[in-house]
Amino acid sequence: MAWVHLTPVSSNAKTGAIPVSTTERRSCPSSCSFLRDEKGSNGCYADGGPLGMHWSKVFNGGRGDNFSAFCGRVARFVKRQVWRHNQAGDLPKDDNLSDSAVDRLDAAKCSELSEAASHTRGWTYTHYDVTDSHNQEVVRSMNSVGGLVVNLSAETLQQADEYHNTGCGPVCVTLPADAHTRGMKSPNGLPVVLCPIQHAEEKRFREANELSVDTPVNRDSREFKGFLKIDGGDNITCAACPLCRTAVRKSIVAFKAHGVSMRKVSKRLKQKG
Repeated sequence: MAWVHLTPVSSNAKTGAIPVSTTERRSCPSSCSFLRDEKGSNGCYADGGPLGMHWSKVFNGGRGDNFSAFCGRVARFVKRQVWRHNQAGDLPKDDNLSDSAVDRLDAAKCSELSEAASHTRGWTYTHYDVTDSHNQEVVRSMNSVGGLVVNLSAETLQQADEYHNTGCGPVCVTLPADAHTRGMKSPNGLPVVLCPIQHAEEKRFREANELSVDTPVNRDSREFKGFLKIDGGDNITCAACPLCRTAVRKSIVAFKAHGVSMRKVSKRLKQKG
């Protein structure tokens, strides 16, 4: 039974004042390279700080609701409500279908959620392996309903192309903190678009330091971190940005590694190539 907590109004300045959910840690699939293991965090941005503490309290008997109760709350959202599913966690797992090779989605629960959210304008991301035929069809079905857009989370541009070729959903990719995304394309020629929030931050950093638009920005550098502490510019919020809520798009949305573990994430991504 998947356990999910719903925050009616997020206090995260970048997300915006919209509903956000958090699903228990056990929902995350083994195909995510940032999955926490017995040695601790492997770089997931949600592992640290207040979000990490909150996430650890979402379980049966802790914070949140069972999955059907959560879907009931989503069904009561007003029409066209913008919201983010899973600021931490993933879609519900089917333990009976999962094996040592691949974790598989719970088709019934995923269908229940997409139907409950069909009148909304929500979005989420999944790290489940959609080259697996079962996962691919579950995600395809969810995106065909509309309302809640399921983005496919890739860890390399090669994998992003592979996921895009499945045609089951829009694709996002995590890149190292020092990646230079201007003019970037995938190996198959798909345009790579940096998250508008990160793009705006890096644009202001370049302007403040009189750098050209072609100058790469390392988000893990002391200079950039220092700039963010004093940056007074206004960012677009996730609530106002339609990019990840667009179900059909040719571009790959890139998120450069961020959070307290961005160095660890960047290292892992560079090792994967």
